[in-house]
Amino acid sequence: MNDFNVLIYYLSDLIEKILSDTFKDACIKDLSQQQLHYLQVILRMGNPTITELANELKLTKPTVTALVDKMVKKGYVKRVPSDSDRRMTHLCIDKKGEIIQQLRQKAFGRLEEVIGKTLNSTEVTILTEVLKKLAAQSETTSTISVR
Repeated sequence: MNDFNVLIYYLSDLIEKILSDTFKDACIKDLSQQQLHYLQVILRMGNPTITELANELKLTKPTVTALVDKMVKKGYVKRVPSDSDRRMTHLCIDKKGEIIQQLRQKAFGRLEEVIGKTLNSTEVTILTEVLKKLAAQSETTSTISVR
C-alpha cells in the first residue's frame, strides 16, 4: 500500500472514530452504518420517494423498502403522503433522525477542532481547496451504494 492509501485509511478511521465516539456518548446503538448512510442520503435528497432513493443508491426498491421499514420502526424516518399524489409517500426525517443529524454536526465540529489543532492556517486553506475539488467531483459521479 502506498503512502496516499495509508493516509486515506487514516482519515477514514479518524472520521469513523469521531462519529462512533459521538454516537456512543449519546447512547445511540440501534443504527447501523448502512442505515446511517441511508439517513444522510434522505437528508441530502430532501424527502425522496422510495423509488427516488432506490435509484440514487442503485439498489432495488424491495431492498430499500426493507431497510427503510426498519428505520421507520426505530423512529428515524417517517413516510408522509405526497401533497400532489396521495398514492405516493415521501421519506422524511423523524425526531430520532433529527437527533442523529445534530450528532453528526457535533462530530464534524470535533473533526474541525482536530484539524484546527493539527494544521496551521495555510495548511487549513490548502486542505479546504482540496476538499472543495473532491466535493465537486463527487457531485458529478454517481453515489456509491452501501450494501
